Amino acid sequence: MRRLLLVNLLDAFIAGAYTLMIPLLLVERNMNITTIGVVFSVLPLVFVVSRLFFAASADSLGFRKFFNLNAAGNFVSVVLYSLSSSSTSYALARGVQGVKEASLWAVNRNAAYEIAGDQNADVASRIIFVRALPLALGAIASGFLIFWVGFTPVFIILAFLSVLIFVPASMLRIGGKEKESILFEVIKKLDPTSVSKTVWSASIVMCFYFLASSLTIGFVLPIFLRSRGLGYWEIGILLAAYNALGALLLLLTAQKVLTVKNAIIVQALLYLPAALIIPLSDGWLMTVMIVLMAIAEWTSYMTMESVVVNAVRGCENTATAISFLFTPGQLATMVGFVLAGLLVEMYGYTAPFWAAGMFFVTYSASAWLMLKDGDARKGQTAQSI
Repeated sequence: MRRLLLVNLLDAFIAGAYTLMIPLLLVERNMNITTIGVVFSVLPLVFVVSRLFFAASADSLGFRKFFNLNAAGNFVSVVLYSLSSSSTSYALARGVQGVKEASLWAVNRNAAYEIAGDQNADVASRIIFVRALPLALGAIASGFLIFWVGFTPVFIILAFLSVLIFVPASMLRIGGKEKESILFEVIKKLDPTSVSKTVWSASIVMCFYFLASSLTIGFVLPIFLRSRGLGYWEIGILLAAYNALGALLLLLTAQKVLTVKNAIIVQALLYLPAALIIPLSDGWLMTVMIVLMAIAEWTSYMTMESVVVNAVRGCENTATAISFLFTPGQLATMVGFVLAGLLVEMYGYTAPFWAAGMFFVTYSASAWLMLKDGDARKGQTAQSI
């Protein structure tokens, strides 16, 4: 498990740096926010196609190849971002970032399940918990360094960290036995009719979360903070706090401080007022509302993992089932990025935040209903036994 966690630590630090750097870099290069939305939408499109193929191949190729591909994708995306000068080249960099994200998440949960020997929401939550702190450190470190030395030295550091990922990734020995001929097997696994109705129902639930997230934290929040006059390091601190809160909350949920049902209530009650107030506020009130939104979003990861486990439990190929589950959500993310840019351009920052609030509450309510239905089915099965 330590090697898997180290891969996630390094990848998450780079991802945290990207969260702050890429939106602000595009603004620095005078790209309008609608174009930024289009550039950002490339990642989920590439991600969803790549992830389906990677997940279907994972049991035949073994997991190690995909963790190495993640390392290579991190390095290439860093190089492309640092050299890009047009919207097309930035879109290419986002596409490569999509491949590196897909290669990781096609096998990440399944690898954790295999190492732990248990398909449990707590296992996947542990991975997300481990990623939360380096996500925070990546954001704050990149903000501080950009303030002092600019973007280029930070990209050099990220390239070095990308190479380091190869070390633990190459030492992983998990996943299916590697085979030479897998094409027919991959095509067979990519049949969407082989996935249960429960998985597709869960995928619709996840769409509402991804729409909410892409409309706010995706790229709008750092640009919004910049428009409020905050410097790079101040934005870095806020984004770091956003992710550091996640580490604390996931630790508490691992201790069973909150049940999933209570977590759903908390996330909805915190997120909606935060989304409504943030674009209308400034100063300390804005900061408090961002903290509340962070608490709500990270609490929702407990809900998300419960929905995933409820949907894929008993599936023959878990990696492929999880990929199909997240496919509509990634397409929703693509739409959300484009919509976010258009809404800000046409109506200002209030529109995407308020729309996100509506989608997040819908996600919370639909997750509640799905998990309640799952509990009811378990009860009926137990009675029949």
